[in-house]
Amino acid sequence: MWKQRDGHKRFIIAVVSACLPAAIIGILVYVLGTRSIEAEVNKSRQNQVAYATERIDSNLTHLESSIAQWSFKLSLGTTFGRLDLGNDYNDVQTLYQSLTWVKASDPLIEEVSLYLDRQEVLIRDTTGIVKITSPGELAYYKELSARQRDIYWAERYTQTTNSAPYMLVLRLPGGLVQSEAVLLVEVSAKQIDRLIGELESGGTGAALLMQQDGKPISLGRRKVSEPSELDSLLAESAAAMQGQAGTILTSWKGDTYSFSYAGMKRIGSIWSVASAVPLAHMTQPVQTMSRIILGISCLGLMLAVLLSWLAYRQMHEPFRRLAHQLTGKPSRAANVLEDIASEWQNLSRESRNLQERIDRQLPTLRESFLLQLVQGHLYYLQEDELVQRMEQYGWDVRDRVFAAMVLQVHGLYGNEGRFSARDEQLVTFSAANVAEELTGGMGLEASVINFQDLTVGLLLRFPVESGQEGQMSMLYPLAEELTSTLHSLLKVEITVCVGNSTRTLRELPQLFDDARSALSHRMLGEPQQILVVEEVMPAGPEAITYPFETEKALLHAVKMGLDEEADELLDHYTAQLKALAGKEIEVRLGLLQLCGNVQHTMMQGGYNPLALTGGTVLWEELADVRDPLAIVDWLKQRLLRPYMSKLHGSQNRQLKQLVEKVLETIHASYMNDISLEYCADLHGTYSKRLSIGFKQVTGQTFIDYLTRYRLGQAKQLLTETDETIGEIALKVGYQPPYFNRLFKKYEGVTPGQYREQQGR
Repeated sequence: MWKQRDGHKRFIIAVVSACLPAAIIGILVYVLGTRSIEAEVNKSRQNQVAYATERIDSNLTHLESSIAQWSFKLSLGTTFGRLDLGNDYNDVQTLYQSLTWVKASDPLIEEVSLYLDRQEVLIRDTTGIVKITSPGELAYYKELSARQRDIYWAERYTQTTNSAPYMLVLRLPGGLVQSEAVLLVEVSAKQIDRLIGELESGGTGAALLMQQDGKPISLGRRKVSEPSELDSLLAESAAAMQGQAGTILTSWKGDTYSFSYAGMKRIGSIWSVASAVPLAHMTQPVQTMSRIILGISCLGLMLAVLLSWLAYRQMHEPFRRLAHQLTGKPSRAANVLEDIASEWQNLSRESRNLQERIDRQLPTLRESFLLQLVQGHLYYLQEDELVQRMEQYGWDVRDRVFAAMVLQVHGLYGNEGRFSARDEQLVTFSAANVAEELTGGMGLEASVINFQDLTVGLLLRFPVESGQEGQMSMLYPLAEELTSTLHSLLKVEITVCVGNSTRTLRELPQLFDDARSALSHRMLGEPQQILVVEEVMPAGPEAITYPFETEKALLHAVKMGLDEEADELLDHYTAQLKALAGKEIEVRLGLLQLCGNVQHTMMQGGYNPLALTGGTVLWEELADVRDPLAIVDWLKQRLLRPYMSKLHGSQNRQLKQLVEKVLETIHASYMNDISLEYCADLHGTYSKRLSIGFKQVTGQTFIDYLTRYRLGQAKQLLTETDETIGEIALKVGYQPPYFNRLFKKYEGVTPGQYREQQGR
C-alpha cells in the first residue's frame, strides 16, 4: 500500500513538476511579456511585409526584364512604320505569334497589345486589328509612344476588372524620340490581388499596393473601385511614408492596428506596399496560449509530448519536400537526409563540371569576339553595347584609350627550308604566343589577335591620363622587343606597324585596317622594321568632302547581302555627298569612286562584275550617264540588283548547310549544356546570323527547337524505361525541378502524370 501511495506521490510530484514551470511561464508571458511580445510581433509583421514586397518586386522585375528582351525579338521584314497591314501577311502573322508568345511568357500577364503609331491601330491576338477612332484614346497612345523612356509603367486608358490599373509599356524600336510602335502589357489583377491579399490576416485588416502618386494598384481581396474606410486610412498613411519601410501603431474605431510599410523601386517611380492588421488579432494566439497553460497545467506533460511530435513533423516536412524536389521521387523518413546529401553531391559535381566547361570555352569565346570586332562584323552594336560585351568577357575598357599594333611575318619561303607553305598557321601561332608573353612581361593591358595569315594584331589599353607621348613611350619599346625577339627565334623578317589610338570601340576596325594597309610601305629585304601609321600614311592638308563612314557601312551591307539596307545607305550616301561637295562634278566623281569600290567588294566576295552584267563594260556605259540621280538608279539596277540576286541564292544554300550542321549538333549533344552562342562558335559564325537563319530554315527559334527536342526524348524515356524522373531530367540536360515545370508548361501535365497516361 505504501509503495502504491509513494508511487502516486511520485507521479503527482512528476506531474506537478512538469506542469508548474509551464504555469509560471504562462503567468510571466501573460503579465510581464505583453509589451515585448507586441514589439516582436510588430517586427515579425514587418518582416512578413518585407518578404511579400520582395516576392512582388521579384515577379515584377522578372516581367520587366523579359518584356525588355522582346524589343530584340520582334523582328519583321520591314519596319513597324512601313508595315502594310493589308498586304504584309507574313509580318502580320509574325506579330500575332509574337503577341501570343509574349502573353504566355509570364503568369502575371493578362493581355498584350501592340499599338502602331503610323497606322493608328491596336493589335491583339484575341481581337485582331482594331482601328482607334476616339480622339482622346488616340492622343493617349501617341503620348505613350512619344515618351523618352523605352520601358516604363503607365496608367491604363480604360479600366477593366481583369487587368490592374497600371500596365508596362515598351517602345519599339527603343532609343528614338518618336517610336513607331508601342508594346502594351496588361498585368493580371487577379495575380496582383492574390500576392497583396496574402498580407491580410483573416480578412480583418487591409493591404494595398500603391503608385508613387498615391493611386492604388491593388487592394488585395477588395476591388480598387470599392475601398473601405480602413483602406483609405492606410493609403493616406502609406503616401506619407513615401516608400520608406517601417511599422507604426494606429488607433481606429477603438482598436489598435499595426501599420507596416515597404517600398520597391520600379522604372521611374517608387511603389509602396502597406498592410494593416489589428494588434489584438496578432497577439491573440499568445494570450490564448498563456490562459490555456494556466488552466490545464495538469496536462502540460502530455501537451509537451504532443507539441514535440507536431514540431518534429513540422520540422521534418521541409526536408521531405526538399528531398522530393531534388530527387523527383518521394523519400522515406529514414532516408531523407541521405537522399539530400547524395543529390547535393550530384549537384555540386554538375556545377563543377559546368564551371570547367565555361572556363575551357571562355578563351575561345573571347578570341572569337575580339576577332569579329576588329574585322568590323559587329558594326550593328552601339558603343555602350560593345562596352558591356567587353566587360562580360572580362576586359576593363572604361576610361581607357585603345591603340592598335600589327606585326607581320615575311620571308617564310626563303629561309633555307626552315618553314614551308603549310606552316603559315604554325608560324602565326608562334608569333602570337611570343607577343602575348612579351606584353604580359612588360605589364601592359594587351589582347593578342591571331589573323591566321602570318599577321598578328595587338589591342592595347592605356589609362586616359597617359597621353599620346606616354603611350608612344610604351608602344615603341614593345615594337622593338617584338621585332628583335621574333627575328631571333623564327629567323624570318618581321615588320611591326604602330597604329593610331582612339577612345571608342567602334573605331577599332578602322584602326586595324589602317595599320594593316601601312604594312605595304615596308622596305623589301629589311629583316626588322618598325612603321608608324602617322608617318607612312600622314593625313593630307586639305579637307576631303567624302562620306567615308557611310561608304564603309554601304560596302558592308553589299558584302552581307542586305539589299534593302544597301539601297537606303546608297540614298543616304548620295545625300551626304551632295551636302558635303555641292558641285555636280564632285558628286559625279564621288559616285564613280563608289562604283569602283562596290565592284572591288564584289570581287573580294568571289563574284566577277563583268559576268554579272553579261559582259558589258560598266565604265563605258556609266560614262554616258550625267545626272547624279540617274547614276544612283543605274548603280541599283545594273550593279546591285544582279549581285544581290546571285548572292542570295548562294547564301541560302550555305545557310541551309549551316543549320543542318547545327541540327546534327543538337541531336548529338542535347543532353549537354549547349547554347546558340556555343553552336555559332563551333560552326564558325556569329550568333545573330545563326539565330535568323535557324528561324528561317526550321520555322522555330533555336531555344524552342532545343526544348521541344529534349522533351521529345524525355517522353520516349518516360514510356520506354523505368528510370526515375530525376534521372530522365539529367539525361536530357535539365535539373529535375526545372524539368518538371517546363514539361508541364509544354505538355499540360507533369512527367509523372504523362507516364501514368501512357500506362507505365
